[in-house]
Amino acid sequence: MAPFFKLQAGGYHVWRCAACGLQFLHPQPDDATLGAIYSAHYFLGDGTRESEETVLALKRQTAALYLNQLRRLVKAKAPRLLELGCGRGEFLMEAHARGFDVYGVEYSHHAVDAANKRLGGNRVCAGTIEESDLADESFDVCVFVDVIEHVRDPRRFLAAVGRVLKPGGLAYVVTPSLDSWSAKLLKRKWMEYKVEHLYYFNEKSIRLALETGGFERVHLMKNPKVLSLDYVAHHFKRFPVPVWSKIVRGTRALVPGSLAHRQFQLVASGMVAMARKRA
Repeated sequence: MAPFFKLQAGGYHVWRCAACGLQFLHPQPDDATLGAIYSAHYFLGDGTRESEETVLALKRQTAALYLNQLRRLVKAKAPRLLELGCGRGEFLMEAHARGFDVYGVEYSHHAVDAANKRLGGNRVCAGTIEESDLADESFDVCVFVDVIEHVRDPRRFLAAVGRVLKPGGLAYVVTPSLDSWSAKLLKRKWMEYKVEHLYYFNEKSIRLALETGGFERVHLMKNPKVLSLDYVAHHFKRFPVPVWSKIVRGTRALVPGSLAHRQFQLVASGMVAMARKRA
């Protein structure tokens, strides 16, 4: 089987499963390459306090959209919530404010320190869910936003998620979608094609992954995020897309700061998948 196409960055190829549409990177980058990518500078922003606060506000507003859905589905009074790949804790901060008992697992040690500082305690541990010693069947909900595309083995990852969820517990997944308008428009120039993204799902393949991983009642929907023009410009600077990066950069240069930081909702490239662990 021939590769689907060659990724621009490095000698990596994207392959496509003809049966379900799943795409994946092969060969995968080694640990050293990924470790260099997931550095203290991985998260967007220019490193200033003002930039951090701006990004925090955007991510908490997006978290609020997700949590509005979750709160209707999780009936426990103080549900135990685990976020995988929790970054610097923006989602967990919002969830805690809404009455969730929050915990997190994060690959980046830099992000773990920032998250625990924001949460005021050791709520987040470093590492991966596959290697964690979290108790079996101890969480009501497990959230992983823009994470499953990064893991080396999605089947092993979902098995670990199922292990820590209570029977009937909810998995809440957000991941880039090959069915999105941006993927169809940009094709092989799609901004989600990155060295650290090892898998690319469409609706059929994410449903299949969840159902074969021990989950049922899979529900799919589009994924709105709260963004600003300034944040989008930073993204296209970090992850250049021919023509589009130049357009976004030029637009940002013409727009006053107050408008460039104004928040708006956009469904760009993602999808949400919700599923229950089989009892």
